Amino acid sequence: MSHPIPRLKRSPRRSPKRTAGAAVAAACLALTAACSGTGEAASGKGKIVEDAGPPQDGGVLHTAATADAPSLDIQKEASYMTHVAVGTVYSRLVAPKTGKDIPYGSSELEGDLAEDWSKSEDLKTWTFNLRKGVKFHDKPPVSGRELTSADVECTVDRIKSLPGHQLGLVADVKKLETPDPYTVVFTLASANTAFDQTMANPFMAILPCEGTKGEFNLAEEAIGTGPFVLKSWKRDQERVMEKNPNYFIEGLPHLDGIQTTVLPDAQAQIAALRSGKLDMISSLSTEKRQVDQLLSQIDGLQLRTEKGITQTRVFMNAEKGPFSKLGVRRAVAHAIDKEGMIKALRSGGTLTGPISPTLFGALPQDEVEELLEYDPEKAKKLLADAGYPNGFEAELVATDGYGETILREAQWVQEDLGKIGIELTIDQQDYATYVSSTWPEANYDIMYGLQTPMLTADEYLTSEYTSAGTRNWSLVNDPELDKMVAAQRVITDEAQREKALQDIERYIMENVSTPLPLYAYDTQTLYSGKLHDYYPHPDYSSRELQSMWMEQE
Repeated sequence: MSHPIPRLKRSPRRSPKRTAGAAVAAACLALTAACSGTGEAASGKGKIVEDAGPPQDGGVLHTAATADAPSLDIQKEASYMTHVAVGTVYSRLVAPKTGKDIPYGSSELEGDLAEDWSKSEDLKTWTFNLRKGVKFHDKPPVSGRELTSADVECTVDRIKSLPGHQLGLVADVKKLETPDPYTVVFTLASANTAFDQTMANPFMAILPCEGTKGEFNLAEEAIGTGPFVLKSWKRDQERVMEKNPNYFIEGLPHLDGIQTTVLPDAQAQIAALRSGKLDMISSLSTEKRQVDQLLSQIDGLQLRTEKGITQTRVFMNAEKGPFSKLGVRRAVAHAIDKEGMIKALRSGGTLTGPISPTLFGALPQDEVEELLEYDPEKAKKLLADAGYPNGFEAELVATDGYGETILREAQWVQEDLGKIGIELTIDQQDYATYVSSTWPEANYDIMYGLQTPMLTADEYLTSEYTSAGTRNWSLVNDPELDKMVAAQRVITDEAQREKALQDIERYIMENVSTPLPLYAYDTQTLYSGKLHDYYPHPDYSSRELQSMWMEQE
C-alpha cells in the first residue's frame, strides 16, 4: 500500500539511502537493472516485440493514472494531468514525429492540422496551410462541422485573453490573418527561428470556436479533431475514449478506445496489470523485485525505458523568507545528493540545468555536474555566509498527485537539507490545491515536485525565468536575465544561438538558482505483449496512441 509521508520537523534517520543491504534494496524503486535502453530486461524478459505484422484494428486499451485532471480546460490548466487526459482529443497545426525510426524526444516535425507551412526570409511571417475536410467530433454544439482557419484564430484569441501560462507561446504574435478558410498567417513582432516548434507545443491544441465562445464548458467537455473522442469522464474515477470514425488520417486510429482508471496507489496498478485488468502502466513506482516478478509471471510483458526530459525540481520563493537570498538557494543546490537519489529511487536519470539535457542548447554534462556538485560542507559555508550559520526552519510543500516516488524524493530533500541546518516540515497537499493555487500563486517558501516537460530551450527560459514569464512561479526578477533571454530568440546562426543558450544556463545556475532543476529522470512503461507499435514522445499529448494496435483473438 502507499503510505503518506509524515509531517516531521526532521527526517527519521533510518532514511532508505542511509542504511545498507536489504534496506537499500527495499528503497530501490528504480528499474535500472531490469532493463536496458532498448527495453529488454537483463534476464531476457521484457523484450519489446518488433515487426509483429500488419496492424490490426480493434480492442480497448486499459491504462491507469495516478491522479485525475483538475479540469479538462487545456488553456486554463497548466497541469500535466489535464493534457494527458485529453491530449488524444485534440490536434495542433504541427506535431513532433513519432515512430520506430524516430529517436525519443526528436524535434522533427510533421503536419498535423497543417498540410504544409512556410516562413519568410526575415523569420517574422509564418504561413500554415490547413488540410481540407478535417471534421470536429460529432458532439453538440460543434456537431462534426469542418475545421477552418477561424478556429485557429479563436484559439489564439482565447489564449491572449487569459492570464495563463500559455500566453508566452503567442505573446510575440503581432497579427493573425485568415485570408481564406484554409490559410493562417502569423506576423511576429520579432524574428523567431523556431516558431513552428512553438506551434507544435501540446498547449497549442486547436479548439472549436464554440468552445472558446462559451457555448459549451471546456472545463468539463473536450471536443476536438483528434484520433479519439471523449465519451465520458467520471472525476477521480475514470475517463473513457472511443475511436474517432472521421479522423483525418486514413486508417487511424487502430484501437476502438481507451479506458483510463484513476489509481493513485502503485500497488493497485501492479495488481490490476497482473490480473489483466490493465494493459499498461507508466511511471512505475515499485521495487525492482516486483518488476522482475511481473516480467516472469506475465507472459509476453514488455518493458520500455527512455531517456526522459521531465525534471525534478526544488522551487524556492525568490521574494520572501530565507530562500530570497541567493546564497541560501546555492546552499540548497549543493546540499542534495542527487546522484544518490537517482540510484535509490529512479530507473535512471541525468543531472540537468534549466534546459533538459536532450534538448538543443543544454549545457555539457560535466558543467552541470560541477554546478550541482554534492558538497555539504560547501553548502554549510554558503548558508553561514548568507546569514544563517545555525540554519532555520521552513515548510516543504509536496503533493501526492505525482505518485509515491515524488513523496519519497521530498523526504530525501528534507533529510539532506536537515544535515546543513535547514529543518523542514513536509506539507503534503492534494494535487488540485498544489497545482491550482499553491504553486502558481507562489504560496510557498520551498517546494518539491515536477515541471511539465517543455520541448524547447526557449520555452523553459521564457516561461519560467523571465520576470514576465507565464510560469514564473518562483518570482524571479532579474533584468539582466530578461535581456539575455530576449536576445537569444532572434539569433539565426545555430552555433551562436547554442552558445547564447548555454551562457544563459550558466547565469541562471550561478545567479538565480530557482526553480532549481535536479535531474531529468528516465521513464519506464510496462505493457501487454498484445500491444504493438508503441513509440512514445515526451510531449505528453499521447498522440502516439493513434498508431498503437492490439492483437485480436
